[in-house]
Amino acid sequence: MAALLGATPLHAQEVPTAADPEPEQAEEITVTGSRLVRRDLVATSPITTVGEELISDSGNVTLESTLNNFPQLTPDNTSTTNQSGGAGVLSVDLRSLGAVRTLVLVDGKRFIPGDVTGLVDLAAIPDRLIDRVEVITGGASAVYGSDAVAGAVNFVLKRDFEGVEASYQYGETTRRDGISHKADLVLGVNAPDGRGNVTAYASYTRRGAIFMGDRAFSANPLLADAQGVFQPFGSGNIPGGLIGINTTQIPQLNGIPDLNNASGACPVANTGIRFGQNGEPLPYCRPRDQFNYAAPNFLLRPLERYQAAVNAHYDIASNVEVYGQFFFTRKENSFQQAAEAVTPSSSGQSPGTVLIPNADTNPLFTDQQRAFFAANRGFFDPDGDGVFTLRNVGRRFEEFGPRNVSYTADSFGLTGGLRGNFNVGERRWNWDAFYQYHQSDVTALRQNLLSRSRTTAGLDVVLVGGVPQCRNREVSGCIPVNIFGTGTLTQAQADFLSVDTTTRDRFDRTVLGGALSGELFDLWAGPVALALGAEYRKDRFSTNPDEVALSNDLAAIAVPPVVNSGEFSVREIFGEIRVPLLRDVPLIRELAVEGAIRYADYSTIGGVTTWKGAVDWQVTDWARLRGNYSRAIRAPNLNELFAPVSSGFIGGNDPCVAANRPSAAQKQLCLAQGVPQQFIDTLEVGGSQGFDRLSGGNANLTEESADTFTVGAVLTPFRGFALTIDYFDIKVDDAIAQVDAQQLINTCFQTLDAASLACTSITRNDSGNIERVSAPLLNIASRRVRGLDATIDYRVDLDRFGIGGDPGTLAFQIVGTWQFEDSNVPLEGLPAVECAGFYGGPCSSDSVRITPDFRAFASATYSSGPLTVRNQLRYIDDVELSPLSPPNQAGTVAAETYWDLFLGFQLREEIELFGGMNNILDNQPPILGFAAGGDANTNVQLYDVIGRQFYLGARLRF
Repeated sequence: MAALLGATPLHAQEVPTAADPEPEQAEEITVTGSRLVRRDLVATSPITTVGEELISDSGNVTLESTLNNFPQLTPDNTSTTNQSGGAGVLSVDLRSLGAVRTLVLVDGKRFIPGDVTGLVDLAAIPDRLIDRVEVITGGASAVYGSDAVAGAVNFVLKRDFEGVEASYQYGETTRRDGISHKADLVLGVNAPDGRGNVTAYASYTRRGAIFMGDRAFSANPLLADAQGVFQPFGSGNIPGGLIGINTTQIPQLNGIPDLNNASGACPVANTGIRFGQNGEPLPYCRPRDQFNYAAPNFLLRPLERYQAAVNAHYDIASNVEVYGQFFFTRKENSFQQAAEAVTPSSSGQSPGTVLIPNADTNPLFTDQQRAFFAANRGFFDPDGDGVFTLRNVGRRFEEFGPRNVSYTADSFGLTGGLRGNFNVGERRWNWDAFYQYHQSDVTALRQNLLSRSRTTAGLDVVLVGGVPQCRNREVSGCIPVNIFGTGTLTQAQADFLSVDTTTRDRFDRTVLGGALSGELFDLWAGPVALALGAEYRKDRFSTNPDEVALSNDLAAIAVPPVVNSGEFSVREIFGEIRVPLLRDVPLIRELAVEGAIRYADYSTIGGVTTWKGAVDWQVTDWARLRGNYSRAIRAPNLNELFAPVSSGFIGGNDPCVAANRPSAAQKQLCLAQGVPQQFIDTLEVGGSQGFDRLSGGNANLTEESADTFTVGAVLTPFRGFALTIDYFDIKVDDAIAQVDAQQLINTCFQTLDAASLACTSITRNDSGNIERVSAPLLNIASRRVRGLDATIDYRVDLDRFGIGGDPGTLAFQIVGTWQFEDSNVPLEGLPAVECAGFYGGPCSSDSVRITPDFRAFASATYSSGPLTVRNQLRYIDDVELSPLSPPNQAGTVAAETYWDLFLGFQLREEIELFGGMNNILDNQPPILGFAAGGDANTNVQLYDVIGRQFYLGARLRF
């Protein structure tokens, strides 16, 4: 089938073309997406096959970088995803429906979850053991169960490897960064008389980081102004700290030169008081004084990985085989952001509110600071109790160093089973019974965070014997601190204020299953095939934060984590049948129908049923038509059901800000939500330019359902040529989705219903700015994707253009996907949002991926004797600015084409040298700005953000 659909030729999978003779008797086989015994390799659902050569020759050290070249897959969580990538699980997303709706299999069975989300980490799959990868769209839920809404990706491993293969690969960019090393060892031995095989694998990978500051397009965040022109953008949480103020408060403050901007030095009004060198109080002017936080962020995550695997099978009888698999991976990776940026608060106070006893006489403050607080005692201490109350305080603690979250993931999986066959009369039936156990342990170490209790204690300073000391001696090792000003916080003070915290997660899974398949009887058009089976699965997780996190002492965490756990189990039975209807009549070489049904009983949502119906029509020996209609379901996963409430900072737009010109009715709603009356006409954007989004699991979630329709054709009119065309249409109802925080805000101020879910989800701080938005997970959304896949393969022999007397071959392939629709209805009653071919607004951000309306992958491979040369092109069509997006000077982003080259040379029978270069022309990604592209100003998943990179390696085979 690879000659039809594959990325590279797979000689074990050939479909007869018009010029090929029919085999006398076809071998019984199964294909991805079906458990039926078949006599051909043509499935009723669209399948794309990726061969091992494309993976091994790509130069990529992780699988997602290679698979995402194929347009059926939307790049999701990749090695270039920084903080929004969480634990660094490298996932696969089929048809842009989300990674949770794509099922990942290894040899037709579920694989080890990467973390508590249940997603498979592609970095844990042993790439040198892969024989091929099969990607199927539609119809898979009835065969494999939940999660296969969009389809499934099946990694088929080598079964009978014999000998020794050792390989090493070195890679780096032409900017001398992102350096990678990868070493692999494969050992295989066959049992006597061909009764079995044992293949063992070991691998080590190390890859260095690339920083956003190392690339011009991401060195500084850019934000479009009201006219859409990009302006340098940064954070209002700056080194030295600031106190945010409103224009109405400026006349109330003394001792800050030019705070009222009489000189016009600031292009807009000053919005705060910042503390400069040695704590000098100065006016804060955005954008002049904002902080560029991008430079230390990762553009490419560092990676260190150890892997081991064993794949074995042995015939214990002529018709019974015992088999087993073992996988182990230790993976260390991290994401990194600029130094801790918080609205520090004293214990018991709202974020950004700091209490300083006797600030005007604090012995650790500089003379300028004491004079400032003395001159403004009435503003900060209106009740005269000696405690100065500072509100809207923000600070970036550069003294701590960058915030780094490192993940160490240890995962292992065991599969063991028996399979065989028996005869019923003259018909052979196959059976398979297996057991699986998976476990994934992830330790997250978060470094350089601010302690709330230590901040409170360190700011309460008294003189003891003329030496500044902490008044509160209950905080161990307390050191008096001065957090206001650059250069005022010593290294010892920084070490006292900063803390690290660790969270340990475990996910384990147990699976028991069995299946039976064979042929029932013959009709005049052929045999009726049947498959039956049952499966039991239990998933469990636990999360254990340390005492630092549990104590609610982390200043940047709005909601403290909790010790958490959850589980569910499911019992399933399934059946599948194929009935031939006609054969060898005019215009019908063969016509068959297929059906499948699966019933699952979940401990969480109860019983659900999935099904599919399909038609397989071979018109002639070179033309085949196929169609499939199926009902799929996806049960909520453990993370969606049981995740505790957590917070994450996002950028957003507040309708109450004066610059947005709220109406009179909207102003009344702003007042009702907590905007102070004195600020209702002058409210300005907060220093952080965003708010916290609160989210968590929902135990009341129910299943999603999806209807999938595919129809296509497979044409092989002459030897070496194949064309496949497939149309797909997938509609998901009751989709589990987090309500978009900005959508909640917009809906609230459109409906003006203060008691609505949208309005009650908004919480404001004392100054009237949005502090947080509660955005729950609900079965509220609907999704629809429609499109067309086309693949052309052509292979030609070049007898006159060989090397050293060997004939040459030239193979061409083009794989393209047109995305006609990628629509989303975020809340019931709202219009659908179309994102196919658009970016910006709801269609792209740091956590939302772009869906182009056309992508393609093309390759041309020449092989002769010892030499292989492959040219590859990756094409991304242009994307337009969403009509729902604010203005953006990027406008329509031009199409992009990347050129890759691979060279391989068999130096001797046992030695192969290889190398290549990806993105030869060093194409840089389009600049979309912060709002549409996130911190890096671009979509780091879709576009190549690394630049030109090369790799060299060698393989030894014995």
